[in-house]
Amino acid sequence: MKEPVSQYQVVSRRRAVRQRSLTGSQASFPEGDFCGFPFAVGAWFTGADRLSDSKEMAMLYIPTSRQPHHPDDVPPLELVDFAFSRIKDAIYIVNDMEQFCYANDEACRMLGYSRREFRRMRIQNIDLDWEQEKTKRHWCDPRGWKRGLTFETEHRTRQGVVLPVEVSVNHFLHKGRKYSMCVVRDIRERKQNEQLAYAREQEFRALVENTPDLVTRFDTQLNCQYANPAVLAHLRFTAEQLHGRRLTDLLPNARCAQRILQLVQMVVDTQSSVEGELEEDIGMTTTRHRVIHHIRCVPEFDQRGKLISILTVGRDITAIRYAEKKLEDSHMQLRLLARQREISREEERKHIAREIHDELGQHLTSMRMSLSLMRMQFARDNPHMLTQLQNLMALSDKTIQVVRHVATRLRPNVLDMGLTPALEWLRDDFIRQYRCPCLLHAPEPEVVLNDECATAAFRVVQESLTNIARHAEATQVVISLENREGLIVLSVHDNGKGFDAQTRKPNAFGLMSMKERGRMLGGEVVIESQPGAGTLVRLTFPQDTA
Repeated sequence: MKEPVSQYQVVSRRRAVRQRSLTGSQASFPEGDFCGFPFAVGAWFTGADRLSDSKEMAMLYIPTSRQPHHPDDVPPLELVDFAFSRIKDAIYIVNDMEQFCYANDEACRMLGYSRREFRRMRIQNIDLDWEQEKTKRHWCDPRGWKRGLTFETEHRTRQGVVLPVEVSVNHFLHKGRKYSMCVVRDIRERKQNEQLAYAREQEFRALVENTPDLVTRFDTQLNCQYANPAVLAHLRFTAEQLHGRRLTDLLPNARCAQRILQLVQMVVDTQSSVEGELEEDIGMTTTRHRVIHHIRCVPEFDQRGKLISILTVGRDITAIRYAEKKLEDSHMQLRLLARQREISREEERKHIAREIHDELGQHLTSMRMSLSLMRMQFARDNPHMLTQLQNLMALSDKTIQVVRHVATRLRPNVLDMGLTPALEWLRDDFIRQYRCPCLLHAPEPEVVLNDECATAAFRVVQESLTNIARHAEATQVVISLENREGLIVLSVHDNGKGFDAQTRKPNAFGLMSMKERGRMLGGEVVIESQPGAGTLVRLTFPQDTA
């Protein structure tokens, strides 16, 4: 261990520094031991390039290890200077005259000055805010002597560029003189990000605070953290009254507040967006009216994915819901009108079919019988009359067939026997007319429906078979009737060429009439088809409608 040195030896070393002819800006000496503490001595000169002209000298005593000095160890002063030259932040050491005693390589690079130029400068040469009293207090704040001080200011480079910087100042005393070590960081990128974030926040705030929507932010404890002016006006609270409170605390009897917190709690539990609607009555007893809000609650996460808040947006959709209600009522009225019209048409068809079948058919049959009697009585000896009577009888037979066909098309009499017999007749008629195989699957016992429902279901199947005959080019048709615990399912499936069911043709009135009949029955008609895959028409309606 080295011999301890006295205070006199330390002072002698300081004198040696002044007397030594140095061309550089630093000087260092071997380690020693002062009062039992190992140390190294370093010096920085300011004010002139030559030592003889130097006006100020800052001595830095660096404590060293108590362990014996190893030959391979780096001298502490050299190690400190090496570290300061490699650090990514600028470092200044300033004396109590605001003069620079030291500047590391990063400080020179950042501001564009050499170390020699730094030693001739003061803080006010680079700090644009130096003349402001606030900045001076920051640099010289007595609080910094205990725990340091960090503040923001602006430095000007040699090229005149203004840099926003963050300065961390630590003051210390050396030999009765005050010094400050300043760690300076270029915060241009941070400032740009802050300005961008501020601009975005202002845009968001301008949007949120001027929107008629109700925007509120809750923390994970369901306490209100923010409410835009629309919310404050709606609830008639101030921001101070609402901040940090639950809505149920301020409005304990309001169902809307409870409903909102339920939605927010769902977001907390599921950590996903939730939507809902709530209704509330607004106004005095005599002028109360109902308001409907659509509420959307969105979770907000931090950078680590932790839920930190829930943003709720409420929109008044009262006018939309009322318009939808009016539109729905209008559709219902049109549907009832169409149903009544269809019932009237079916009744008229039924009446006309009966009149044609009973009255006209009876008259034609009587005429046919009269012609037959005339042939038997008067045509034996008159070949010409026989020929005329035979022609009239043939015409009568054709007319009777046409009348029967018209009456059947208007409304088959077999419908009076029920839906299943009517479908059987329709199947046989389809096979007879179009020579296409057609199967019918009907349950046992027979499905019992009233005349209105049976007729509507029959018309859906009839329209489906007509479309198959006209367009499908099918070779197989299957009609299926099922009773699924009170739900009637009637389907027609073919193996024809099919079509694109998503493309709606403007003149597809047959398909529209089938769907309308399904709605009249309180059910629906679903049409499934793809090109080359056939077509399925499925009618579903409750049996209790019958």
